[in-house]
Amino acid sequence: MPRELKNKGKNLARRGNNEGSIYQRRDGRWCATVTTGYKKDGSIIRKYLYGQSRQEVARQMSAVTTDVFENGYTTITPGDKKYFSSVFDEWFATFKAPTISSVTEAKLRNMMKNHIYKSFGDMEIEQVDLIKLQRFFNQEMASVCIQSVRHMRQLLNQFYNYAVKQKLVKENLIADIKLKSAKREGSDTLKPALTNEQRMIVFNALAEEKLLRPILITFAFTGLRPGELIAMQWRNVDFNKSTITIQRAIQREIKFDELGNAIEKTEVLGRTKTAGSVRTLRMPENVVNALKSWYFRQQCLEQEIGKNLTSGDKFVFCTKEGEMRTYSGLRSLLIRFLKRNGLEDTGINLYSFRHTFATMLLEERENPKIVSSLMGHVKVETTLSRYSHVISNAVYETTADTLNNVYTKITTVEN
Repeated sequence: MPRELKNKGKNLARRGNNEGSIYQRRDGRWCATVTTGYKKDGSIIRKYLYGQSRQEVARQMSAVTTDVFENGYTTITPGDKKYFSSVFDEWFATFKAPTISSVTEAKLRNMMKNHIYKSFGDMEIEQVDLIKLQRFFNQEMASVCIQSVRHMRQLLNQFYNYAVKQKLVKENLIADIKLKSAKREGSDTLKPALTNEQRMIVFNALAEEKLLRPILITFAFTGLRPGELIAMQWRNVDFNKSTITIQRAIQREIKFDELGNAIEKTEVLGRTKTAGSVRTLRMPENVVNALKSWYFRQQCLEQEIGKNLTSGDKFVFCTKEGEMRTYSGLRSLLIRFLKRNGLEDTGINLYSFRHTFATMLLEERENPKIVSSLMGHVKVETTLSRYSHVISNAVYETTADTLNNVYTKITTVEN
C-alpha cells in the first residue's frame, strides 16, 4: 500500500526561475519582483511591479517574464541608469524648448515640475509602466482642468516617441492612455462672456470712463486679443475706410537660468499669435466714434504736455509718456473699474470682452466662418468647438420656425 504524503493538499510545485515572487505589502498593495538581468559586477537587476490586487501584479509579472524569456537578460553598468526626469529634461531642452515661445516654455516647465516629476521624477524610465501612467492621468483628471491634462498627454506622447527612437523604452505607452471624453462637471476652460445684464451694467458705466471707454468698446466690438489691442498703432486705424489692420501683438519674453527657473519677464512687440491673426476688420460705427473721440483727446493732451501721441507710429492707447502699455497695467485698470461697479466677483477679465464679441455675433446667427475670420482663428473648427453652446442655443431654438417657413414657401408655389 503506497505511503500517504505528509503534506497532502498543499501545492508543492516550486516557482521556476525568472517567475519572480508576489507578496502583499503592509500598506495593502501587492508587489511582484522579477529578475530581468545582471549588472557587470554580477549583482541582480530586479524589476518591481505594484498593484491593488494579486491578479493585477501577476498579469504585469507575466508580461515581464515573457519578455525576459524571449529577449534574454539585460546587462548594464551602474552608470547606465536612466532616470525619468534627467532624460525628460535633456529631451525638452534639446528638442522642445527651441520650437516654442518662452511663455509656453514657462508653462510647460511648471507642468513638468508640479505634476509629471512629482509622480515619476525619481524613477528610472523603465520603471514607468502603463499602469502607473494611467493612474497618474486618472488622478490629474480629478483635480486639473481637462485641457491641462490633454496638454500633459501631448507632451508625454512627444517625449515617448523620442524615447522609443533612442531605444530607451520599447514602446510609446501614451498611445494606450484613456481619458474621459466628456468635460468634468462644473468645469469650463473658456473664460466666460458677459451676460446680457453684465453688458448693460458695463457699457452704461463706461460713460464716465475716459480711458476705459474706448478700450472696452474696441475690445467688445472688434474681438481683438489684449496683446493685439495694446500693440495697435494709429497707422493701423483708417477712419476714412472705417477699418483696423492687425499686424503686431505684444509678446511675453521669459529668460531662464540653468535649472530652468524663470528669472526675468518682459513684454516686447512681436508677431501675432498665428498667421491667421493678421487681418483687417471693418469697425462698427460705435467703435469709429469712440476712437475718434479718443484721438481728439490725445491731440489736446499733446498740446498740454508737449509730446507726440498721435503720429502713425504711436500706440493708440499709449501711456501719457507715449510708451506702450503693459498687459498687467491694462488688467489693473479693468480690475479697479469692476470693483467700482460691483462686478469684482463675476470672473470678468480682458478676454471676456473678446468672447463677448463672438457670443453676440453668434447669438444673432452670424455665419461661424465669418466669426472665425474676424477672431483671427486659423480654422473655423476652433470657433465651432469653443462656442458650440452659443451656436446650439441661437440656431436650434429657431430651426423649426425656419423649416416651417421653407415648407410654406414650397406649398404656396405648388398651389
